[in-house]
Order: sequence, then C-alpha cells, then structure tokens
Amino acid sequence: MQIAVLGLGATGGLFATLLAQHNEVHVLARGARGAHALATGLRVTGHAEHEVTLPAERVHLLDAPGASPPALTLDAVVLCVKAHQVEEVASMLPGLLAPDGVVVYLGNGLGVVERLARAVPGRIVAASSTHGAMRGEESTSVWTGRGEVALGAWPGGATGEAVEALVACFDAAGLSARRVDDARRQIWSKALLNIAINPLCALAGVRNGEMLHTPLFDAAVGLLAEAELVGRRQGVNLPRMDELVTTLVDVLDATAENRCSMLEDVRAGRPTEIDALNGHIVDLAEQHGLVATQNAQVTALIHALHR
Repeated sequence: MQIAVLGLGATGGLFATLLAQHNEVHVLARGARGAHALATGLRVTGHAEHEVTLPAERVHLLDAPGASPPALTLDAVVLCVKAHQVEEVASMLPGLLAPDGVVVYLGNGLGVVERLARAVPGRIVAASSTHGAMRGEESTSVWTGRGEVALGAWPGGATGEAVEALVACFDAAGLSARRVDDARRQIWSKALLNIAINPLCALAGVRNGEMLHTPLFDAAVGLLAEAELVGRRQGVNLPRMDELVTTLVDVLDATAENRCSMLEDVRAGRPTEIDALNGHIVDLAEQHGLVATQNAQVTALIHALHR
C-alpha cells in the first residue's frame, strides 16, 4: 500500500518504521524529528529493532521555508497528531488521497473521529492502538509495550473492504491488527483508560506503573467511573465497570515503565490533549445534567500548568 504517516511523535515514528518494511511510506512532519527523519532515517528500539531510510522525496517537512502540502495519491493517511492539531491538518487530507483512499486517526481523544468524518466524508476508518511508545533521540521511537490496533467502520465512513485491507496491512507490519464491529465502543474504551491514567501521571510526574500501589489508583478509578457513566448516557455500549477496572490494572502493569504522552507534553511545555479527554467528559456531562467533578478538577489543574 501507499501510506502517509502524518505526525512523527512516538506513535507516528513506530507506525511509519514498521509499515515501511512492506509498504511505500511517506512521512509528513514538522520540527526536529522530521529533519532527523530526512537526514538519518527512522528507527525503532525496545520490543523490536528496526531501521529504515526513506527516499528524500518521501519525507515532507511541513515547516520548511516555502513548504506546502505535497500532492499525493495515497491509499491511506495515518494521522498520528494530537487532538488539538486535527483541525489544522484536516484541510490537507483530500489532496493526499487517491479517489478510494482513507484516513485513519490513531491519536487519543473523544469527538475527533466525528470531526474528521465531516472533513473527509466517506473516507474515515475508526481506530485505536494500545501499543506503548516513547520518543527516543532524534527520530527514534522506543517501543515500550506491545499492544494491538483495532480498526472498524464508522457511520458514513470508509467501506468494510477498506477496513479489512488496513487490518491485513497493519498485521503484516507486526502491529497485531484486528477488525471490530463496534468502533465507537472501542474508541471510548481506549479513551477511558487515557482519561484515568494520563492527567494523574502528568500531575504527579510518575510512570504508569507507579500508580498501581498508591492513592493515585483510587483517583484513577474515580475518573474512570465518572467518564463511564457519561459514556453510557451517550449511548455507548461500554464494558462493565469491573471489566474496565481490570483492564486499567492490566494496562498499568503492561506499560509500567512508560511515561504517558500527557506527562511528556507537560514536561516539554507542549499543549496537552486534556480537552479531548477529561475536558470532553465534563462538557458531555453538562449536556446530560451530570456533574463530572473529578474530571473537571484534573482538567483545571492541567490547564494551570501552562499558565
């Protein structure tokens, strides 16, 4: 397949490097990581060791002087940007795709797939990834936790055949892909884990595993419970609360050494995805006449870090 990975953070670097083993991969990136990808190639360390040097014409630096989005005809664009960056890249997506090309969003957050479905109607594949990755030096991604990629059709989105093709492509790259029937359930289930883990690790400055045996775990369950109730009011067919808590424990254990993306963003002074996670829960709660107090508190605290 001809694929572009837009965004070269930890997850983008991991997917681009693995997908490039068997596909024609383009990278669209900004900043130092994009420059390093052009100069020295991409590298994955951790659970596997992979390196790839892409031809210069397949590395597109979006912030280079005079740069404009390339005109490509791709089978798929894999979006690995933050939720708050989706609006600024959505307008370039139609110019990157072949007539039957699709867009896959692998970032965190709720409400993002809905926005993309409006921007590129008929082209969206819903997805979530549980692979753990951290930024390494230059354009290296450290693969900290093996997971899977779940892909599903979205109402008004890409066809089932397009979903199946992506499942086969991602699975062949070693990303353990599978198709799901209820994409909304999958996206919410992944987001609930981020809602429970990310802000607390960011505020406390700890790795994921440090939450398990401290009062932070009780706080995480509180955030999870509020968000789970809101999701059910939204009509999402979520797993039972006890199943969600069991999954939370399993994820914290499997990614014990991982520093979540929100912690990395806070340390680097970058905007976080708090508004697409806990903040989104607060907004939805208000629409349903609920009060998501704990989620409102962590949202305010994360915002306070950037003032």
